[in-house]
Amino acid sequence: MARSITPERLAAERAVLARKLQRMSGELTSSAVRRMDETLPWFKALSARERASVGTLAQLGVTSFIGWFSGTLASTSLTEKIFSSAPRELADALTLEQTVELVRTTIAVVEDSIESIAGDNNFRQAELRESLLRYSSEVAFAAANVYAQRAENRGAWDARLQALVLDAILTGEGDDTVEARAAAAGWKLEGGIFVLVGPVPTTRLAAEVHAAQIQRTARLAHLDALVGIQSDRLVAVVSGVTNSMTIAEAAKPFVGHFGQGTVVAGPLATSLIEAHTSATEAMSGYRALSLVDSPSRLLMAHELIAARVLNGDTDAIAPVVALLVDHVRDDVRATLANYLEKTGSIEACARALFIHVNTVRYRLKGVHDLTGLDPFDPADAMTLRIALMQARKLGN
Repeated sequence: MARSITPERLAAERAVLARKLQRMSGELTSSAVRRMDETLPWFKALSARERASVGTLAQLGVTSFIGWFSGTLASTSLTEKIFSSAPRELADALTLEQTVELVRTTIAVVEDSIESIAGDNNFRQAELRESLLRYSSEVAFAAANVYAQRAENRGAWDARLQALVLDAILTGEGDDTVEARAAAAGWKLEGGIFVLVGPVPTTRLAAEVHAAQIQRTARLAHLDALVGIQSDRLVAVVSGVTNSMTIAEAAKPFVGHFGQGTVVAGPLATSLIEAHTSATEAMSGYRALSLVDSPSRLLMAHELIAARVLNGDTDAIAPVVALLVDHVRDDVRATLANYLEKTGSIEACARALFIHVNTVRYRLKGVHDLTGLDPFDPADAMTLRIALMQARKLGN
């Protein structure tokens, strides 16, 4: 049959092929599903319900090709006709690559059946083969568009969920729905959680880039992170910390993604709800940095207790006061007060209290063991002095 066939004759020939395709659509669909089972390893791993959905998608592919081939379905309708009709769970179960393999397998089955459909007519065979090639390209392009849009929508939704979770952590208004939202965003909830607060990188774009890098760094360390920008602060909530890892060790890989200056880490929390405490202390420490002269790139919030109290966070000293009152004996507390507030030396303290210098050393070491604060360290000594004064204010 000559290639100079008239449009009317071409339409008639395509109509004949479309009718034959329609009659064979069920057989072609069954053959396509069988071939998927034989050639696609991931197909066998699907559940029975998902495999049935794949069969439905293959059938939609065949019937859509028939409509497209006969001219009753426009190319722009391919996405809506095929992929919008697919069950949502199937779209979540298949990757783009697997979807393209599914389309190719279905088209290959139709292509192998060209002689059965078109008979010995070379023109019909060529027309059908060329149409299949164009159709498969258009469907693959449509699939890519669908997955790209889905990824964009998913990304926007995840970003919204993460923003809600981060806001709940920072404000302390979280409840059970916070964990549900975090789980929906794919955030890991196991392990310890701590909060980092530090300066924002120089520009908004740089901040967004570094925020993404914080999340990438977390994944490489088998952790997870929520990141947000709060005014002039970059905030990262890191989860998945194991018992074998200190906060300083877990935080170290992240500090390079903050702007120039000191990053403050809050204490470890055991749940997403309790992460508010870590955030509160980290924020308090970051606000108090102007009161200290520290070149350190990373500081723990508990290292800034004295500065935090002087900056207005009077609650910061409460845990230290509780330790002194509840766990340190009165005579040891009196020795600590004499050393810090009056004498300033072990020997002078011993003379003032009429005790041996080794007794003073032993008692001050006991304070360190019980509170984690070293009376011989200037920063810790200031924190202990403030705690002693607060204890007196409370009548202890």
